[in-house]
Amino acid sequence: MSTLPVPLNLKELIESSDGPDEFWSRLAELLSGSWGFSQLLVIQKSGDGVRLLGKSTSGRIESVPSVVRQAVVSAKGEEGRQIEVEGKSWSIVPVEGPAGSVFHLVGELQEGIADGGEQLKLMAEAAIAAFHARLRAERQAESHEQLSKVLDIGLLVGEAPHFDEAAIRLCNEVAHQLGAMRVSLGWKRNERIRLVATNHGGRIRNDTEMAGSLSRAMEEVLLHDTEVGCPALSEDVISQQHKSYSESQGNSHLLSMPLRSNSGVTGALTIEHPNEDEPVGQEQVDALRVVLDLIGPHMNELYRRTGWIVFRMWRNVRRFAGGLLGYRHTGWKLAGTMLVLLFMVSCLVRATHKVKAPFILKAQSSAILTAPFAGYIERVHKQVGEHVKQGELLVELDKRELLLQRAELISQRDRERSDARRYEAEGKLADMRLAQLGAEQAESKLRIVDYRLSRTEIRAPFDAVIVEGDLIERLASPTQAGEMLLRVVQVSGAYADLQVDERDVHFLEAGMKGKLAFTSRPDERFSVRMDTFEPVAVVEESGTDFRMRVAVTGESQDWWRPGMTGTCKIKAGHRSLAWIWLHRSWEFIRMKLWF
Repeated sequence: MSTLPVPLNLKELIESSDGPDEFWSRLAELLSGSWGFSQLLVIQKSGDGVRLLGKSTSGRIESVPSVVRQAVVSAKGEEGRQIEVEGKSWSIVPVEGPAGSVFHLVGELQEGIADGGEQLKLMAEAAIAAFHARLRAERQAESHEQLSKVLDIGLLVGEAPHFDEAAIRLCNEVAHQLGAMRVSLGWKRNERIRLVATNHGGRIRNDTEMAGSLSRAMEEVLLHDTEVGCPALSEDVISQQHKSYSESQGNSHLLSMPLRSNSGVTGALTIEHPNEDEPVGQEQVDALRVVLDLIGPHMNELYRRTGWIVFRMWRNVRRFAGGLLGYRHTGWKLAGTMLVLLFMVSCLVRATHKVKAPFILKAQSSAILTAPFAGYIERVHKQVGEHVKQGELLVELDKRELLLQRAELISQRDRERSDARRYEAEGKLADMRLAQLGAEQAESKLRIVDYRLSRTEIRAPFDAVIVEGDLIERLASPTQAGEMLLRVVQVSGAYADLQVDERDVHFLEAGMKGKLAFTSRPDERFSVRMDTFEPVAVVEESGTDFRMRVAVTGESQDWWRPGMTGTCKIKAGHRSLAWIWLHRSWEFIRMKLWF
């Protein structure tokens, strides 16, 4: 024999249930009466056991046989089952809840009542789904309400142009939203908390016992950088000062929350409720935390602009000093410390001050070899860039015309001499004398021709290098007397001509030593010694320079050529490293600022 189930009033069940516990119990009561159960329990598997969620009025978890409990624990599917124990029939109906959770309806059937497990399951699942939909809607409504309150408080505080006004608005609005007895705001000054505003308004006195006790309670927020309350919110948070203040105010409920900015905790907000009221809930704490994190930087900026200019400057100096000595930006601070230490060391350590100047290599001796007379270039033995020894043949001029002249003069001299001897034998003394004069004249011309013949071979006046005069392409070309053919320079004894900046010339003296390096071979160094310098400066586009001459103390190299350039560094005494690095900058600043 079976009975039809009584229709389940879902709307009344969902709307009349204030929470999950009441919902499960009312659901079990209604299902028990509708389906003819002696008792009905809502059970959920928990590890190796079961957890009671709700029960009908007549239900008792102790009355459920262990076999039934074990069946709930071992159940894996969604199919219901019926178990007979000691003459009683027990029905187990699995019900799917939100997020994949599974509940079990365990009920003792009355005698003569059939099991309607499938319909029971559908009705229970419909009730659970509707109830959770209501809870989600309520949570969303509460979330929207909390967000609206957050925005309201943030807007009110953000519109305040001054810190004092913003502090009073914050206290008043929080007190209004939470229905608090008193809301107080404390601000950090010199690592201590001082009261700045309350929702009651009026002048704040920090020299009273009550204000001191409340400030000490707020300082626990600075210590933990989190919310502190009485009753305690967490066992890990010390709230001794909150407890003492609560006892002095009739065991009122306290909640203190931090206000933060980029520099850390800058203040604390304390909310007081009477002992008979409920303390602030977790949802309200979460919403208020969002509010304070939102307005904290703005409040801190308003506080920095509050007060006399001297106080504002002092706060800015303290904030800057705190940033230097705090734990933030460790890398930059380490780099700054290293730079300061490096500067101090550089002021104590002395090193050689070297004056740096560009140079041009110049020859000690040079010669220009010219054509001795008009003629033609017959042969070129050496070219530009070649080393030559003293007396070595360089160029030969065409001597054929001179040789013809020499032969003609020799013939003329011999003829005149023969005529003179003949005239002497004939006694013609006058003709003899004329013949002798003609022979002497021919001899003189012959010596001139021999001299010119000797000049047709142009030789090196000393050991040198040919630096100018490419005559290969001028073979057999005419030359004029005095025309330059070759230019040779003596490499040994070469010197460097320095171009010293006028700012460094007063550091140099004759006899100072140094080293130079050529641009073509920067890896090789050559020792030099200061010799002389020109007392008159040379003005150029790059600046004003003084010409100084330095002699190379070592041996000359074969690859040296006059005109080569490089850099020379002259040792000009010992100075501190800081002076060596910074004296140019210091001189520039002194010239610009004129002191």
